[in-house]
Amino acid sequence: MKIVFTGSSVMRLKDENPELNGIVKSYNLRGFSFREFLNLLTDNNLPSFTLEDIIHDHERIVKQILPKVSPNRYFQDYIHHGFYPFFQEHRNYSENLLKTMNMMTEVDILLIKQIELKYLTKIKKLFYQLAEGGPKAPNVSKLAENIETSRATIMNYMKYLTDARLLNMIYPLGEDFPKKPSKVMLHNSNLLYAIYPIHVDKQTAMETFFVNSLWKDHKVNQDSHDNYYTVDGKLKFRICDANGYNKVRYTNDILYARYNTEIGRDNQIPLWLLGFLY
Repeated sequence: MKIVFTGSSVMRLKDENPELNGIVKSYNLRGFSFREFLNLLTDNNLPSFTLEDIIHDHERIVKQILPKVSPNRYFQDYIHHGFYPFFQEHRNYSENLLKTMNMMTEVDILLIKQIELKYLTKIKKLFYQLAEGGPKAPNVSKLAENIETSRATIMNYMKYLTDARLLNMIYPLGEDFPKKPSKVMLHNSNLLYAIYPIHVDKQTAMETFFVNSLWKDHKVNQDSHDNYYTVDGKLKFRICDANGYNKVRYTNDILYARYNTEIGRDNQIPLWLLGFLY
C-alpha cells in the first residue's frame, strides 16, 4: 500500500517526526517557475537548464528559445501573478493571494507552531512592516518595540514566516538562523503586488525574482554591497537594469543578471533565463 499525503510547508515533517525517517519520502512543491508559466500560456515544451548551463551557454540557449516565444512579453505578468497556480482561475488574483496569505498565518503558523490566537495580530503586523520596509536588514530592536514583544520572539516569528514561504531571510556567508539576517525580503514577487501594489520598486521585484528562482536548489547569501549576492558560496551575481541610467562597469569576476533585455553576452545573463532552473 502506498499513501500520498500533503502537509503545510511550516511543518518540519522529518525533523519533528523522527519515526518517519526511512519511511516517508518528502517533496517540496514549488510555485510555478517562469519556464512553467511560459509553457502553460504558450503551449510550448521548453526545457529547464542547470545554473552551470545558463552561466556558460546562455547565448546559445536564448537563441533556441527566442524563435518560439518572446520572454519579455510574459515576464512582467509572471512577476505580478505567475507564481501560484490559481492565476488560471477566473477570480481576482491578488484578492485570492491575500486570502491564502491569511490562511498561512492563521492556520499553518498558529496551529502547527501552537501559538495562541491572541498573538496573531503581532505576527501579521510584523509581516506587514517587513514587507513595507523593503529588502533590507531588519531592525529587530525597533520591530520588537513596535510590536511589543521580545527580540527573540521577533526572530522566531520571522523564521515561522520564512517556513511558511512568505519571507526569505538572506544571510552573509557563514551565518544562519538564529543570527539576525542581513536582508529580509518577500518570498516571491507576486506577494509584493498583493500587499503594496502601488509602490512596487522594480529593482526590488527583480531581486526577489532572482532569490526565489535560485532558492530551490542553491544557497543564496548576501554579498557586501546592495544588489549583489553570492550563490553556492562562490558565484558573485549583481542584479541590474540593462537600460539603467547609471553606467555599470562590468568586471570579469562578477555575473550580471540583467533585466529589461532578452539577450546577453559573456558574463551578462538575461535575468528571465534564471526562471528556467526548474
